[in-house]
Amino acid sequence: MPRPKVHPSQRQRAAEACNFCRASKKRCSATVPCTACQRRGIGDSCHLTHRPRGFRAAPLPLPHPPRTRASAPAPEQVPGSPSGGDCVRRAVSDGIGMFVHVKLTRQPLVYIGEAASLSFLQLIRDTVTAQIGPSQFSHNEKRDSMLEMEPSAAESSGLGTASCNIDLEGSLLYTRTFEAATGGLLDVFGPTEIEDLLVKTKTDEAQSLNPCQHASIDLVIAIGAQCKSPLEAQQVGPPYFRQAQQRAFAGMLEDPNVDMVRAFLLMAFYMLGHCRRNTAFMYLGIAARAAVALGMHSPHSYTDLKDPVHRLHIWMSLCVLDMLVSSILGRPPATAGLRAELDAAIIGSNSSSATRQSPRTAGLFASYEILTIINESIEALYGRKVSSTITVEPYLSKIEAWSKRLPSFLRNPLTTRGDASTQKAATDSIHVACLYYFAITLVTRPVLISRLTSRPDVSTPSSSPLASACLDAGVYLIQACSEAHKSGLLLGNMCILKALIFAAGLILGFDMFAKKELDYEVEVAFRSAKDVLDFLGVQSPQASHYSEILGLLSNAIMKRRMELSSRPRSKYVGKLFSFNREGHSDHDDSAGNDEALTFDDRINVLRGWDGLELSQWDSFPFFNPRAFGF
Repeated sequence: MPRPKVHPSQRQRAAEACNFCRASKKRCSATVPCTACQRRGIGDSCHLTHRPRGFRAAPLPLPHPPRTRASAPAPEQVPGSPSGGDCVRRAVSDGIGMFVHVKLTRQPLVYIGEAASLSFLQLIRDTVTAQIGPSQFSHNEKRDSMLEMEPSAAESSGLGTASCNIDLEGSLLYTRTFEAATGGLLDVFGPTEIEDLLVKTKTDEAQSLNPCQHASIDLVIAIGAQCKSPLEAQQVGPPYFRQAQQRAFAGMLEDPNVDMVRAFLLMAFYMLGHCRRNTAFMYLGIAARAAVALGMHSPHSYTDLKDPVHRLHIWMSLCVLDMLVSSILGRPPATAGLRAELDAAIIGSNSSSATRQSPRTAGLFASYEILTIINESIEALYGRKVSSTITVEPYLSKIEAWSKRLPSFLRNPLTTRGDASTQKAATDSIHVACLYYFAITLVTRPVLISRLTSRPDVSTPSSSPLASACLDAGVYLIQACSEAHKSGLLLGNMCILKALIFAAGLILGFDMFAKKELDYEVEVAFRSAKDVLDFLGVQSPQASHYSEILGLLSNAIMKRRMELSSRPRSKYVGKLFSFNREGHSDHDDSAGNDEALTFDDRINVLRGWDGLELSQWDSFPFFNPRAFGF
């Protein structure tokens, strides 16, 4: 029988949520402004739509019934891992990685590889369950949701393009924010190309621009609005993106050109900030195939061009974003196997020239080189499942050599002036520095996991420096982002940094859960990661979800420390009598009480507890493919 309808006076949740709480899937007080928006400082833009429920995000009719989980290839049920974790369903596949569900209407299966932070998160959840049993971190209603945003009704129907009427001055302001947001990652316009295109779009010369040129300018404004403020991200960004989307697909991809490559590259970047990583991954694939059709991967296509440098920078920008997104998701890049010839013939020679040292393009070249090393290491360490000191150290040597070639202005950007150029220079340096730390964590993470999960009596002195390097890199990455946040240099939406901060936070949290002693620097950095994600979470529901995961991991760490600190110091005596009966409470009660513990409480917990002792996990640092939702 269906559950009886709850009387309005007995409801524990509001029947209607405001626009921001609905988008971020947070509990709303249903007041205007609501308490959540007041806490975020965006109370002025809080409003209730009072739309009828039948209008909301109804699934579009399909030409055939969607494939459900039951109709997908059934994963094989296997016993739980030797560590005592819950039973997991292993996908029937010889490939590496796992197939996971995205919380969308059609619930497709998507691939997440071993190097992805989502795979590492699942490993941590299994470890936590094995050590302390079920907890809010490992077993909660959102554990299978990584918050891929669903398209709104306006996006699906293509409505809302009528509000794209920002004047030239306002467009130029969004351009400055766009340049800061993409600093160190993308360089797809000439020095004055954006301004020239903007002027043309406001005059009769707009007829001379092709649809993809129009789309590129729309995307500059959309990305700038997305990163500027929550209100502009909702009111300005989506209409301009939908208009750009319609223009990019106007020719049905029949006549590829460089402008098409640039447009789909920018669409992918916007989708990353919109919490739609799989859509961004698809757009990158379209851009990559269009680039290959134009021969942008071949040195011979750069010989008879008026502006080969601009064409080269678009190709490099495509490779940078493709390699970066693929490394975050653990997937093969669309440009894999296409870069070697051009690297040797053109990019390698330009790296030592004045182009490599120019403040405008130095960040792009630096990001391209470090991401090339990252993808090589992922293939060697995670793709082939080979992890040892002998295989790790050569990649660390490459990373060190790369860092020594960085120009001084990337290491120490000038941040005294508070103008747009200062923020762009700072973002260039932050992106490059975080990619450096991210590279070290990816290379050394398998060693850290092996060390933390080995027996206490097993000595691994040769691995200790590598494990320490992983922790140091995670701490430095978070410290760099935290300092930038405190200096006011971070934009409201940093689509790449939120993923890198989350990956570093998981490493520090796993170390805190496993180690005997407390490390103050690691503890502070872990808290700082959550603080920065909370700041980014105002405009990014994904960053807010990342922060929530780290908060639940922090509660699990506290629970383990409390349990281990209460163990007797000697086997000859036990606690016979106590008025405190909290130790007999259920797991659910203790998990709920963990949320009240503060950071200072965590620091003052008694020390001296055993390690994980998970030597029976003979598959560490790699584990079998899994099927779970995200």
